[in-house]
Amino acid sequence: MSTTIAVRRVRSTARAHPSLFLAVKAALAAMLAWLVVQPIGDFASGYAYYAPLGALTVVSTSVAASVRDSFQVVVAILLGAVLALVALVLPVPAPLPLGVAVVAGSLLGASGIAGVMGAWIPLAAMFVLVAGKGDPIGYTAAYGGLTALGALVGVGVNLVLPQMPLTPASRAQDRLQAQLADQLDELATALEEEIVGETDWKALRSSLARTARQSEDLSARAREARRANWKAARWADSADRHDSRAQALQRLTGCVDEVIELVADQRNEIRRDDPTSAALRASTAVALRRVAALLRDPDELDGARDAVADLHARVAGLQGTTGDHHFAAAAISLNLEHAVDAWT
Repeated sequence: MSTTIAVRRVRSTARAHPSLFLAVKAALAAMLAWLVVQPIGDFASGYAYYAPLGALTVVSTSVAASVRDSFQVVVAILLGAVLALVALVLPVPAPLPLGVAVVAGSLLGASGIAGVMGAWIPLAAMFVLVAGKGDPIGYTAAYGGLTALGALVGVGVNLVLPQMPLTPASRAQDRLQAQLADQLDELATALEEEIVGETDWKALRSSLARTARQSEDLSARAREARRANWKAARWADSADRHDSRAQALQRLTGCVDEVIELVADQRNEIRRDDPTSAALRASTAVALRRVAALLRDPDELDGARDAVADLHARVAGLQGTTGDHHFAAAAISLNLEHAVDAWT
């Protein structure tokens, strides 16, 4: 195997499994942080483990998140140390100062003042009061200083080895797209076989919302990873396409969710037991299947547009001849039209 092929395989693996590459970066950052503090001497004696701890805390798939986390963890440690020093001078017997510091630190952490590192505030206060009991000032300096140094090492590793986790986000989009198509087909089957009431539509909507959130979370991580990333320009086109697809899927998910709600509502006129409603259900089922086919194959665009247009024309025709507005069918046709537009 040539070196070029081996490098390509490593890159492919790193893109497909960002958590694996992240674990390697974390190990590298921890080892480097440990080596960096060794020459410091007495200051780091007995507390050298705080440096790799700081490095591990801030290693991330995002350079921007790494910088933010390093700042927040230092702020959290300093706030916790201040609370501990204040608790030490309280005229109360032990272990009440510890309890006071932990309560105050927990409340301060929950306020968001230290961002995602808020949990470090009561932890730092506890460490200063317990582990640094004999020399709280010296312990705070070692704890905060070495953790900050390790965090800088972690940021440095992220800067040198940034990640662009597009592959997991794209796979999540694939799952969401497939689920949207499947649910549209399931809606069509329920209308064709008149078994709408036998399906747990609430569970389906919850499942769709959960998949959509997972997809959006991964897409948000991918977008954040572009910031301060020297590799971002290389992946700009792929990242832009990914963002466009994410926006389309978000709009499409909203449309499909509303269609499910409309079909599932037994009060809607499309569920009536009469020939007109039966014809509307048939046209709606055809449109649903065509839009589902479009999600699986872009070449089905014309078929999807024609089926949605036919449904819209049928609803408009009924309104003109019978005066019946058929609001649910009209809303479904409008949502399907928006879904097709979002996907083109």
